[in-house]
Amino acid sequence: MRQRATTAALSAIALTLMIATSALAGGWAKAIMDTPPDDPSSPGQPISIGFTLLQHGVTPVDWGTAQVVLTNDATGRSVTFDAQPQGAVGHWVAEISVPAGGTWRYQVRHDLEIEMTGFNPITVGPAAAQAAGTTASTSIDVQPALLLAVGFLSLLVLVGITAGIVVFRRGRLDRVRVQ
Repeated sequence: MRQRATTAALSAIALTLMIATSALAGGWAKAIMDTPPDDPSSPGQPISIGFTLLQHGVTPVDWGTAQVVLTNDATGRSVTFDAQPQGAVGHWVAEISVPAGGTWRYQVRHDLEIEMTGFNPITVGPAAAQAAGTTASTSIDVQPALLLAVGFLSLLVLVGITAGIVVFRRGRLDRVRVQ
């Protein structure tokens, strides 16, 4: 009976670790910005935004569909531009034009969950003069997929610990009943 309990506990722990490992292997990539583009002097002026996609922060991504999404800070208006692979493997370029004045944040959209690095807002018009004296900061948002993976892993660890405790206590109870 004790051997069965030990086998069950070890099986529960092994299963928990296997599932946790596959959950961490999810699809995410890091988008690393090329040299930030100069802010356009007027709305509608075309500029190029280049970036490199690295799956899991390592492997260049040259497949799928990549887009750059601009969002106006004041109005919430969004516009999307397709990016094309260009140059080295994993390097993408989008030709964009900011449709109106103001401050526009941008992000990369891809089949993978994207972590952004080095993407500063684009400012057009009167706001550009005000922003010229300030340094734009880049914030890294915690990706929803990462939060989901951490929550799932936490749940799996909890289930594994609970299963181990149950099996251990059952083994102790069986020994007490036998004696």
